[in-house]
Amino acid sequence: MTQLQSQIRLWILKAVLAADGAMPESSLKMSIRAAFPSVAFTEGDLTQAIRWCEEQKYLAGTNDDLVGPIWDLTAKGKIRAQQL
Repeated sequence: MTQLQSQIRLWILKAVLAADGAMPESSLKMSIRAAFPSVAFTEGDLTQAIRWCEEQKYLAGTNDDLVGPIWDLTAKGKIRAQQL
């Protein structure tokens, strides 16, 4: 794992915590792009970072018919995000 990947993953947790524990995927991706303006992310890069957080049980996703995927912090994710 690169330093940038680690920073992105930590940013994801902090961003969702700042959004009261839930955030639409589109907003989450926009926040990552804004936090790292010098990095040219592909949609796949961003999706992979979010999915990594899900695989590690930091995030859980649900699908909303109007806004698409919404990511919520799990209990584990909230504890980790609060430690940052």
